Amino acid sequence: MKLSTASTIASWVPVALRCLKQFGVEEQQALLLAGIDPRKLLQADARYNVHETHRLMDLVNQVLEVPLAGIELAKYTDALSFGALGFAMLASPTLEDALSRLQRFAPVASSVVRFDVIQHANLTEIRIQEGVSAQSTSRATFDFCLAIMTGFLRLKGGRQASPVQVHVCEPIDAAQQAQYQSYYTCPVLANMNSHSLFFKSQTLRTAVRPSSKGLAQPNVMESLQASLQQWQSIDATNWLIQRITEVLPDGEPRLVDLAAQLNMSARTLQRRLKQDGLFFKDILDQVRMRLSTGYLQQHYSVTETAYLLGFADASSYTRAHRRWFNRPPSDMP
Repeated sequence: MKLSTASTIASWVPVALRCLKQFGVEEQQALLLAGIDPRKLLQADARYNVHETHRLMDLVNQVLEVPLAGIELAKYTDALSFGALGFAMLASPTLEDALSRLQRFAPVASSVVRFDVIQHANLTEIRIQEGVSAQSTSRATFDFCLAIMTGFLRLKGGRQASPVQVHVCEPIDAAQQAQYQSYYTCPVLANMNSHSLFFKSQTLRTAVRPSSKGLAQPNVMESLQASLQQWQSIDATNWLIQRITEVLPDGEPRLVDLAAQLNMSARTLQRRLKQDGLFFKDILDQVRMRLSTGYLQQHYSVTETAYLLGFADASSYTRAHRRWFNRPPSDMP
């Protein structure tokens, strides 16, 4: 069974094209090299699938003669790059509220990556992970996401809204460390379990003046909600994958409950999935299988992983893991 692929709004493509032009690659050449259909750039609410998105980011990574292409690319973004989500975040009364809107509406902009906002004792973590239906997401993409989130929070909250620590999953050489340090001005730790930004929670709760750019957009929240509903309707499978991922720690989700959130019956949702050759139980199984590998690589115990995947107990998870990989989770490297 093949899960539906993730996608990103077309408005981010001009960001990459502007950046590539500064490094000597003209727009038409860039579109051709990345296999991007330029007609989508003229369509309202158009999206590029994960394969097109990855090809364009790979091109950026190849062309830019800098240690970290993702950070360089982030310099070419603005609120327009993320459509209604960008304006809604700019109009937020606090940075904490902006992050709440990010977590809720991020798939409107892209389901290639997933943003989680996690509260610790005195710190707030923004964790950026690969979307469940995305594949082989590059380091440049994660660096880009980390950098644009930092840039956005600084734009809205000032330099005091800078992160106090950054985690990346990959090793860091001297040139990359220098670029990281120049951009973030805080400790950047390599070979970590996630791509994450850490901020002082109190800083994020402080009221900030809503940006005039955000306020100038009429009915921005209504527009964002409409965009979310449109994305859910057009790509119910990807929405389902995202939602299963979010609710699994609370237990195994039921199709009837998820269908109700899409304002449709379970039978209608089943019919929609069947059109793509998919079944709910298979999607649930595939999501669990993929998340399982990630959790074990992050050194969660078998029992912790079982509950994060919505299993009733560790033995149920172990049986599923044997079915997926022909060995128990305790034997995974």
